Amino acid sequence: MLKPAFPALEIFAQLPPGGLLLTPNNRLRNRCQQVFAAQQSPGACWMPPPVESLRSWLDKLWFQLQQRNWQPALQQVLNREQRQLLWQRALDESLDRQLLNSQQLCRDADSALAQLLQWQLISDLSQIDEALTPLLEQFALSMRSDELPLCAMIKAFATELQAHSAITPDQRDQLILRAFQEGILEPVAQIDTAGFAQISPLANALIHAGATTVNERPGLTQQSELSVAACADLDEELYQAALWAGQKLAENPGHSVGIVVNNLGQCRAQVEAVFSRVLEPQYLDPQQPHYTLPFNFSAGTPLAQTPVGSAALQLLSLLQDEWDYPQLQNILFSPFWGDDSETWLRSALFRRLQKLELRRIDGATLRYWAERTAEVLHLESPQLPRQLEQMAERARRWQRAPAEIWAARFSETLTALNWPGSRNPDSQEYQQLMQWESILEEFAALSACGGNLTLTQALQLLRQIASRTPFQAETRDGPLQILGVLEAGGLAFDHLRLVGFGQQQWPPAPVPNPLLPIQWQKHWKMPRASAERELELARELTADLQNASGDIVVSYTCEEDGVQQGLSSLFESPQQAQHFAEGALHNHYSQLAQACQLEKIEDNKLPPLTPAECEQVRGGASVLKAQALSPLNAQLRFRLGASSFTQPDIGLGPAERGNVVHQVLAEFWQQCGTLAQLQAMDDEQRQAQIERSVERSLGSVRKKYNHLPIGFWAMEKQRLERLLQQWLSVELDRPNFSVEKVEWEQAVEIGGLHFNLRLDRLDQLASGEQLVIDYKTGIPSIRDWLTQRIREPQLPLYALFQPDAHAIAFGQVRNGDCKWNGCGDLEHPITGIKAVGDTEKESPYGTWSNLVEHWRYSLESLATEYRSGVATLAFDRPSDNNSELWPLNRWPEREQITE
Repeated sequence: MLKPAFPALEIFAQLPPGGLLLTPNNRLRNRCQQVFAAQQSPGACWMPPPVESLRSWLDKLWFQLQQRNWQPALQQVLNREQRQLLWQRALDESLDRQLLNSQQLCRDADSALAQLLQWQLISDLSQIDEALTPLLEQFALSMRSDELPLCAMIKAFATELQAHSAITPDQRDQLILRAFQEGILEPVAQIDTAGFAQISPLANALIHAGATTVNERPGLTQQSELSVAACADLDEELYQAALWAGQKLAENPGHSVGIVVNNLGQCRAQVEAVFSRVLEPQYLDPQQPHYTLPFNFSAGTPLAQTPVGSAALQLLSLLQDEWDYPQLQNILFSPFWGDDSETWLRSALFRRLQKLELRRIDGATLRYWAERTAEVLHLESPQLPRQLEQMAERARRWQRAPAEIWAARFSETLTALNWPGSRNPDSQEYQQLMQWESILEEFAALSACGGNLTLTQALQLLRQIASRTPFQAETRDGPLQILGVLEAGGLAFDHLRLVGFGQQQWPPAPVPNPLLPIQWQKHWKMPRASAERELELARELTADLQNASGDIVVSYTCEEDGVQQGLSSLFESPQQAQHFAEGALHNHYSQLAQACQLEKIEDNKLPPLTPAECEQVRGGASVLKAQALSPLNAQLRFRLGASSFTQPDIGLGPAERGNVVHQVLAEFWQQCGTLAQLQAMDDEQRQAQIERSVERSLGSVRKKYNHLPIGFWAMEKQRLERLLQQWLSVELDRPNFSVEKVEWEQAVEIGGLHFNLRLDRLDQLASGEQLVIDYKTGIPSIRDWLTQRIREPQLPLYALFQPDAHAIAFGQVRNGDCKWNGCGDLEHPITGIKAVGDTEKESPYGTWSNLVEHWRYSLESLATEYRSGVATLAFDRPSDNNSELWPLNRWPEREQITE
């Protein structure tokens, strides 16, 4: 059993009647109670020991004053969120906050006022000027109290407190002290304090006023064997600590083992993951029933980060009207929303929304596509569209209201969404549900201070309460305790390991309050005020930790933020601790790997396409391109439907910009069909035609991106007009031509596959020849037409089915670099379109017919490969190895096996 690091039983025995033992926290108080209870006879009746934590003692004293109807005690003591609301109002009245982080400023102001009250520098907020002026003069600060921003904020805050007949917890402590001084409360005979590392002047005055005699009980001292473990990073520190703890428990299950982690609150999730992996690996199996881990944390998980709390806040965000993709994904796939009957609908809806490539999804879009997707899946009476419409109706109908009204609305909303789902919650989820109800009650209590709130304000406040409310699962007391530095104070262990005590972490860096003069904070040694104050406190805590056990291991990381470091200088140079090479789980994996020789079977072929699948191949020429780059990836993308979605940009993405350029050029050449017509236009006519083409093309795109401002479309219109002017200057340098077809669809068959192709443009030249054109906004290369496996098959495929075509070309429509890039056999040459024999040095294709035959043979081979199901994991070039498909083609694992 874990015991306090001071003689609790001896203290209880020496306390006079009415005496009291005070501890700094409830954890230490509970340990004293357990030690006392363990000494009592089984079945006997006995009184609880006289021990209280400082906070619970003050709570009881305040309750006594209220029971006695003492007038100053008949005021409401505000919690953190209530004070935050009043500080926000005080800030609005006293300062210009346009360039300020108001929430952080309010937290700093609340902390600064608490320090002034706890250090007894002020007592009456209405006389703040009189209290602060002597302090400013004492330190020769060249300012008046009314020039101190905090002073103005405190005055406004005091006005708000008076209007609500409320006080802060620190003012309550001052009133308790006043009650002792005025004889309203009677002091006890004796108070003994134990386990305190630091105490404020106000708390110290309360303790001395509350007892005739006060004794400070020092902790036990013992000789400890100290060893050190240097680790590469925090993960290795935790891994070594978990292996060490497992060894100690295996040697003696009855011993108490403590793991003290510096900054535990910031790395709790990482600590839990490592210790679970080492000590309870089956806990990580999602198929295992959820149970309580065999170790105790002193730091809880914020309720907002628990499964139940996080799901509730996510579902309530459906009342808002806009979401980003990660947020919407968490909502749609939440296991705490309804049952599993509509999983297919939510999955299909999310994939459809991703294809829109919008930066954010608004409510109207979400509801529209939920209806459409349900119709496509032929679902009868789907709940999702109805629930989304219900949420939209509530959001439209609900206006400003007090917090208690919003609390009722939020409960109704979650009930309408069938939260927390249809399955029975396990023990921890049930506890989280109970705590969720308690924070709703705490949120409703903000009505007295919050006034009427908007939906956004209400959700923000509820999220703040859930984020600061720790969830600690009810667990049995185990031998392994994981604690923070302050929580470990006053406790004794059989074995103790300290994690994260390098030179840069211990002592911690000072963080003074920005609203209080630094001279004040240093002089009165306020918390986190200076390096000297942190060093003094760290020395006290280090001494307490070294007296907490006879077997101590301290570890640190050899490098922190790219800087080499050693062990904190507050520890002596101890001997090296045992290093654990591997854990039991790793050994188990090794045994499984060595248990038998696995047979390797090469699987590089999928079933051939059926005749029906060959009749309509989706993807067009992209199928042949993908087969040329990587056969397996081609099969994954176009047969199995593996796809990735473009990350939405703030404006138009590269693909969308390219599509707009295609539309503009199509619009222009549909109106101006020949070079003669283009030449006949003067500058004004040509500009007018360009503007009409751009305007019509942007019209359809604006509907999709209606959230973009007018100024964006004005710049996009200007860009497209300038780009089209540059391209038309290239067109004017060509010999005579007429545009035969634009955006023309054609059905073709090659290698047994049937495709539908869309041709950007087909020109009829004066000599009777045809030129096949494909617009590109990037920088294409014609060398991709000449390789054995054609990497850009689109234009060669078009050329095969245009018997009069004698050249193909990319129209490179790029700002400042517009030109033709192609090859062929033309009677009248065009700049940028090379003769077939000049495409590359020692070209094997001397004539256009030779090149066309090469294309025919290569494309038929690629089509036959795809139709036959050839799916080898090979790449035409290393750059074709796209990481987006690694989860399916398992390329990294294959590489590891090869190595």
